Amino acid sequence: MSQPRTPDHWSRKAKAEGFPARSVYKLEEIERRFHVLPRGGGRVVDLGCCPGSWSAWVRQQGGPRLRLVGVDWQPVPNYPGDFVERSVLEVEPEALLLPLGGPADCVLSDMAPFTTGNRFTDHCVQIELAQRAIALARAILRPGGSFVTKLFEGQEVNAYVADAKQSFGEVKRVKPDATRDESVELFLVCKAFRPAPG
Repeated sequence: MSQPRTPDHWSRKAKAEGFPARSVYKLEEIERRFHVLPRGGGRVVDLGCCPGSWSAWVRQQGGPRLRLVGVDWQPVPNYPGDFVERSVLEVEPEALLLPLGGPADCVLSDMAPFTTGNRFTDHCVQIELAQRAIALARAILRPGGSFVTKLFEGQEVNAYVADAKQSFGEVKRVKPDATRDESVELFLVCKAFRPAPG
């Protein structure tokens, strides 16, 4: 049986600042470095948004004019926007576009599977989630929009990156400072969305 993790600097900082999880600082660094969020409002979708740290931080940055839609199969109490309680694997683009009121400026995905400890299995399930995330992003993003998704290191990452480059003018791999040293996760930051012809 594994021992519970001792809270580190990022976990203590999140608790002190009122965020449910340390993952908020990964998004904060991504935004500081790459400016993926819209300015002065806009429309943002957070896929797999539970426990809500990313959405809470996005709301702080975007203010009252921001249209924010979160999706998760687990409820998120007091969600700071419109919440769709559904599996991301099942949700349709229309269910996101309706509360957004138009195409998204940014789609975020910090989704991860319940890990098994088998690196290959976990990688494959993570890639499946990331493939669904980019499919939804392609369906709801405006031209020029941004997409951020979590990946686990493994043999399918290069193919995923190559596929993302078909739709985005800028694609960068990032491992934020708040990522645990032993973690295999990374984030793909995609900007300048180009919709497919037709």
